[in-house]
Amino acid sequence: MPAHSHKGIFCLEGDWETDLRSPTSMQPVLELLSRSHDPVVRFIRRDIGTAGELEYYLGKWVQKRYVDYPILYLGFHGDPGILYMGSRKHSIDLDWLEERLKGKCKGRLIHFGSCGTMAVHGLRLKRFLKRTRALAVCGYKADVDWMLTSAFEIILLSRFQFQAMTRRGLQSVRRRIRSEASELASELEFKMVIAP
Repeated sequence: MPAHSHKGIFCLEGDWETDLRSPTSMQPVLELLSRSHDPVVRFIRRDIGTAGELEYYLGKWVQKRYVDYPILYLGFHGDPGILYMGSRKHSIDLDWLEERLKGKCKGRLIHFGSCGTMAVHGLRLKRFLKRTRALAVCGYKADVDWMLTSAFEIILLSRFQFQAMTRRGLQSVRRRIRSEASELASELEFKMVIAP
């Protein structure tokens, strides 16, 4: 995929509030990205309420037909190494995710749009990258504010569009984020680990 071609986003998102009438969603952020680029940034977004639903859509994402959607956005509540499905009673961890994505993520990136999921040892994340064959994993080590995170992710997801989906391209994204959005990245404790 050439550096200038746009990279689709495959967004799997849980409930942000216990009140299902809440409109909180990544949808407006994705629509803004879609409407502000030429050509448009394509996205697929699905609501996830259970681990079974997450597993189903992860299986779809790794199919060859979705190779043009190399950015997996996982939007859930989280803790170090954990994503919550709907409530804190139901969760999955990096081991669960790694098992389902084992060897299937070549040329792809996984972004944890969740509080604290990236607050695990770097060696654990490198093992995740090695076993899934993903190019990179990124997200937040801190509990994050919704609006600040949304603003940051507009910048982050936009920057991915202008670099090749390679180690060098992602290193360039990481450098640009550190220079263009360093305060936000620092406050959110943003972390990106790129495969060696």
